Amino acid sequence: MDTETKQMIEFADNNPFAKAVDIKVTELELGSGRASVEVTVTAKHLNPHGTLHGGVLSTMADIAMGLAVRTLGKLGVTVNLNLNYLAPGYLGEKIVARGEVVHRGNTLLSTECTIARDDQVLARATGLWFVVKT
Repeated sequence: MDTETKQMIEFADNNPFAKAVDIKVTELELGSGRASVEVTVTAKHLNPHGTLHGGVLSTMADIAMGLAVRTLGKLGVTVNLNLNYLAPGYLGEKIVARGEVVHRGNTLLSTECTIARDDQVLARATGLWFVVKT
């Protein structure tokens, strides 16, 4: 793994909010426009109904898509995030969010994210990113 990739993973893993909810980077390749993060559901991730809180899924999507933007050498901020919840997550499950840049403009990037456990999709997201630095 090259130094720049290591630094990007370290930067993401040291994000205070990501650390608070135990989100870890699992895939990141410079120039790919793709990135993945994961979390193993613990009691602190649950909502009052005993299932994975939607805010965790939203956070995972935001981080995965933001990292996908960063793999292209751009620093972006979220302009819009849309998330469709499709199935619940449960205690002890490993949940993976895979973000991808699907359109590369000069100032706006469009992203998509699928969040799943194994082969079951829990949520799908889209995002729009404003490039603040290239």
